[in-house]
Amino acid sequence: MLEARTYRAESIQAALLLAKAELGPDAVILDVRHLEPRHLLGGPAVVELVAAPGSPAVQRGPGTPGIPAIPAIGDPVVLGLTALGLSPRFAAELVQAYRQGKGPSRDLRRVLAARIAEYITVAPWLPLGGRMILALVGPTGVGKTTTALKLAAAARTDGFAVQLISCGGDEAHDARSETLARSFGLPFTRAANGVELQRALRMTSGQLVLIDTAGANPFDPRAIAALEGVLASEHVIVALTLSVGGDLEETLEAARRYAPLRPRALILTKLDETRRPGLALGLAERLARPLLALTTGTRIPDDLVSASTPALTELAAWTLERLERRAAVRPPS
Repeated sequence: MLEARTYRAESIQAALLLAKAELGPDAVILDVRHLEPRHLLGGPAVVELVAAPGSPAVQRGPGTPGIPAIPAIGDPVVLGLTALGLSPRFAAELVQAYRQGKGPSRDLRRVLAARIAEYITVAPWLPLGGRMILALVGPTGVGKTTTALKLAAAARTDGFAVQLISCGGDEAHDARSETLARSFGLPFTRAANGVELQRALRMTSGQLVLIDTAGANPFDPRAIAALEGVLASEHVIVALTLSVGGDLEETLEAARRYAPLRPRALILTKLDETRRPGLALGLAERLARPLLALTTGTRIPDDLVSASTPALTELAAWTLERLERRAAVRPPS
């Protein structure tokens, strides 16, 4: 049996270089995982990579005739996906599905969708068959207010009774939110604290109630605790709202700090403000919460995409095509 060895570095690429320097260019990458920073604030992210010397005993065979074998983790396209946060297994299966689906008489979207559905759960945000109270929480600047307005406007267009509640924001923020809400004909109310929020919830009969919370610094335990107190109700579904335009590890770390709020859903915003929208796939997989919606701009409610496997499939296909093109023109090392 070949001995597996573990390497740690600040990135997958750096860890891979260490492994190949010691084990040779044919080293087989067995696993990759992202470790939490060692320090509460400012600690560097660490990647742990497990590899073994190349050998026919551990190399994959040619696979089923006509269907590409699952690519190695060292495949440049797989590396590109893992850099977007996808697990090595999910990344390798997506690349296999993409290459399989591009063959003659293959349905690319179908095979990609089958893989995505195994790793990412999507859920409806419309209150089908009942009432839904959805509270959007997340860091300042991720677009919670705009997203809440988009969801409310889209739901109203579909015939649902909606209610917007701005909770815990400052006076200027609430005034701007109310002006926007009124301009779209959306019912709006303010709640300064948990007591007022509970009163507002009792007074509304809206099928979809959207609670827009003030941005909370995820690294300030007091801010998280205060928000937890405001939203302390079993009827409120907390939706963690994050931008895909930031650093992957910092975004994941921020998400972990919202754990006391027990978020049961995920909304990802600002896919239009990054050159790596594929991060949405990695975040959705890594955070393991049902994905409700994606936002792609500031227009209300137009720049809103309800999360679905077909929508994620289009995003995956675009990302894979881009990574394959980049790998094809990369000069050999």
